[in-house]
Amino acid sequence: MSADEIKSSENGKENTMEREELFSATFEQAAVGIAHMAPDGQWLRVNRKLCDIVGYSRDELIKLTFQDITFPADLETDLEYVRQMLADEIKTYSMEKRYIRKDKSIVWINLTVSLVRKHSGEPEYFISVVEDIMGHKQAEAALRETQRQLTLLIANLPGVVYRCRWKLGTHP
Repeated sequence: MSADEIKSSENGKENTMEREELFSATFEQAAVGIAHMAPDGQWLRVNRKLCDIVGYSRDELIKLTFQDITFPADLETDLEYVRQMLADEIKTYSMEKRYIRKDKSIVWINLTVSLVRKHSGEPEYFISVVEDIMGHKQAEAALRETQRQLTLLIANLPGVVYRCRWKLGTHP
């Protein structure tokens, strides 16, 4: 091997290591949960943020499937999207769904999924991006409650005004 070939090989290894470090840093430091998942739903690789969202350690989560922590009412829709992706009917999907955290509490998430295929076209793994939207869901619930209270108030307002007039002696 010539000196130029050795230098070229070393540069290639350095570039590969830099890319791997960049990927790893991006994966681990992301502000959203990120996971690689086998076609059967088994977690292959998960980042710290996803572990924070669902309350499991990395080792605990890797032993589970997404089906294990998906809220039962949301599972059928999610599985249908997975089926469509595996059949190559869709390339990606997003949905709001609930996960059951380790402590059994519910967390709302926005899930975006894409599928990585091997050169042969066979499914290799899913890339899942998980955003905790619990704050948004709580704000929506508070807004609905405020709207309910205002509707109730407005519906009863004519009676309140009439009773006030009666007490003030301005009734007809």
